[in-house]
Amino acid sequence: MRATIKDVAKAAGVSPSTVSLIINERPVPISKDTREKVMKAVNDLHYRPNQLAVGLVTNTTNTIGLILPDSNNPFFAALSNQLESRLRHEHLNVIIGNTGGDPEVTRQYLHIFSDRRVDGIILAQMDFEDEAETAKCRELLKSIDIPIVYVDRVADDGNHFSVEVNQVQIGYLATRHLLELGHRQIGCASGSIRLNVNACRYLGYRMALEEYGLAADPSLLFCDSLSITCGQKALPCLLGQNVSAIFAFNDMIAYGIYKECRNYNLSIPRDLSVIGVDDIFLSDIIYPPLTTVAQPVSEIAARAVDGMLHLLQDPQNRTDTAKLNPILKVRGSTARFCQGSV
Repeated sequence: MRATIKDVAKAAGVSPSTVSLIINERPVPISKDTREKVMKAVNDLHYRPNQLAVGLVTNTTNTIGLILPDSNNPFFAALSNQLESRLRHEHLNVIIGNTGGDPEVTRQYLHIFSDRRVDGIILAQMDFEDEAETAKCRELLKSIDIPIVYVDRVADDGNHFSVEVNQVQIGYLATRHLLELGHRQIGCASGSIRLNVNACRYLGYRMALEEYGLAADPSLLFCDSLSITCGQKALPCLLGQNVSAIFAFNDMIAYGIYKECRNYNLSIPRDLSVIGVDDIFLSDIIYPPLTTVAQPVSEIAARAVDGMLHLLQDPQNRTDTAKLNPILKVRGSTARFCQGSV
């Protein structure tokens, strides 16, 4: 049976209140001998404070809830790792909820974390294909009196800190790079364009085309999911539109294109240039290494944790946004357009 503070007090021959003062390091005059007896009893009995009871007294749990849309995606896995590491350094525990992008599951986790009185919530998805579902989540968030940090999303509920990467710039940088290499028939392989993150990347794509006097052709946009499967499905459709390059809206989609290119006996970048987004760790290992637009995961995590600490320390000043820029990383999967390539 787990030792209680009363067990420690009995073993040390002191009162429970004295034990509490010592283990919580309160600045009170207690003799060195008494402190040593109490700490010996703590160690002998393997006593650990009841965090639920401590939380009831302090009104804190030293716990942050982290809600991710897809923990299988290496980008979110890396982000989760960075966030957990930085929060642990601040002596904050993390409970992770993986929603699979389901708005109902997202709301369930928000209720669970709220009921468990976590000190704060870091939320990595708050918009969904169905605008009504997004509205439900936003209304729920407004009713939760807990500091919230939105990662890669911006909200207007007045109870948050947002860390936003310029998604329009991601689309612009990727497309401009391909245009500078001479490509003009550039396909897009995307998740649902009704999601804000994908809509913003597509806007950046169109902006880059407009700078070159080109109009976006809807037939060059293939939408499915932010997954390897999307890349596999997209390739035959976009090849049918005579594209010479493909802008994959994340690296996972690009991997699917790589995989499917083998079935078509196509060589990247000789026959087809491919660019992705995220710069997940495999992108520098595959052959040829993937040209990609990196989201600064380490900086995202650092700013998110800084924002959470600020909210916890100053709950009256809760609205702010950290805006970060993506970085184009040119590798071997993109090359100058040659007449006669796919």
